[in-house]
Amino acid sequence: MQMKPKQLLHIDPNLLPRLLAGAVVIAAILAFSSLIPEQTVVKATLPTDLAPGVLHTGLILASFLSGAALASAIILPALRNAHARETTLKQTQVELKALNDDLHRQASRDGLLDIANRREFERVLKLEWRRAARERQSLSLLMIDVDHFKVFNDTYGHLEGDRCLQEVSAVLNEAANRPGDLLARYGGEEMVILVPRTGQEGATVLAQRIHSLLAERGIAFHASPIADHITVSIGVASMLPIRNLNPHTLVQQADEGLYIAKDEGRNGTVSIPRLRLIPSPESEAKEGDVLQSHLGA
Repeated sequence: MQMKPKQLLHIDPNLLPRLLAGAVVIAAILAFSSLIPEQTVVKATLPTDLAPGVLHTGLILASFLSGAALASAIILPALRNAHARETTLKQTQVELKALNDDLHRQASRDGLLDIANRREFERVLKLEWRRAARERQSLSLLMIDVDHFKVFNDTYGHLEGDRCLQEVSAVLNEAANRPGDLLARYGGEEMVILVPRTGQEGATVLAQRIHSLLAERGIAFHASPIADHITVSIGVASMLPIRNLNPHTLVQQADEGLYIAKDEGRNGTVSIPRLRLIPSPESEAKEGDVLQSHLGA
């Protein structure tokens, strides 16, 4: 025996508007009836023993309930829709913020080493320079170059060269472990560490720690002319920044120290001698005096 499929209950989408229209009509009739003099209505429709005010009160109550039902039927769905839109909007804002954060991270990080890139370093350098000038705090920079990296690439290949740079950056990240320190790839096999609130002595100690950690890590490099493992040369510069002086003065000094370290046989650190910085008349008027930068703490 073949069973007939059950038919789903179908609700006419126009049912609710019709019900609302009916409720409006009833409410209008009741409201109009409430305007009829009380005595007339009572005499015409009610027994003589019924209180005269009962009908009038009932009409008002019925009108109120009909209006409330009509308002609920219209307002509550609108409130639910508004709440749903607000929730969707908040979720969209959270997703957009996460996307923007991810895009910013991609734009400011080096794809190979997962450290700050050159652009991010330039941005942070300007910020830290202004803050150090405002707070009269020393700002230090380490310019680091992997010794004989071209020989390493020629000997082991570029894939091993990439792994070598990743291991070196991991060592540098371990050494520069303060929250304010910034490790960045400056270009090729060169990396920099920006160290706020630190003078020459502290920056030199950090450089020596890098040499020690690399020796402990012992990244094999048997073709190196100076050691059997990866080494680096480091130039150190430290200044008391002046607001209107170019922040790249610090970079130039660190680069000069790196050049000397490489010229002296590599696998070492050189700090640039102290320089006396005399601001321009405009800068002098703003600062109020002539500042001397000390490359020491």
